[in-house]
Amino acid sequence: MASPASTFEGTITEWAPKSPFGYAEWEEGRVFLHISNFAQRFKWPEVNDEVRFSMGTDEQGRPCAQNIVLLSEGGILSWKHLVLVGLLLILPGFAIPHLREWLSPWWIIDVFLITSILATVNLWFDKHYAKRERSRIPEATLHLFELTGGWAGSFLAQRYLRHKISKRSYQVVFWLIVLMYQLLALDVLLDGFLISGLRDLSVEQG
Repeated sequence: MASPASTFEGTITEWAPKSPFGYAEWEEGRVFLHISNFAQRFKWPEVNDEVRFSMGTDEQGRPCAQNIVLLSEGGILSWKHLVLVGLLLILPGFAIPHLREWLSPWWIIDVFLITSILATVNLWFDKHYAKRERSRIPEATLHLFELTGGWAGSFLAQRYLRHKISKRSYQVVFWLIVLMYQLLALDVLLDGFLISGLRDLSVEQG
């Protein structure tokens, strides 16, 4: 029998989104987890997350995990994530050559790559700071890199790092930015209101 100070490691096998409880598998079987028993948690627990814990009992004397620490650093990008971000890049990708009158296509692509890298780095630092209870990177800063072209990199980083994907308010702003890019690309491809106005302005200034 393990002493009260003993710690164990296991993997979460059951945890519904935003549920306050779940179960983990460890060397002796299955153990109950409750969100109130987490001693350290930098995100909401999910299935396949690794945890460290000690064994204890709840108010009814039933065995459960205590002093739980979430160990998982990141997730795994699935083919679905890559396919989705690829689909979201189709319209902007076709629209870029139509902007060559004003901007070099390679310059636009470079900006997208750089801002995607910066969005990824800032998400990593924000999660790192959250785990250590340090001052966080403002969400406005994270959204700024997405708005300036880094939304695709941010999408992949959020899922790999498992960061910000459960915060509804953040996701609403993020997906509005993605929608804005899709609408702007569609406007360019269809020679819509915005691109026509930009062309007319260029003619007047010319």
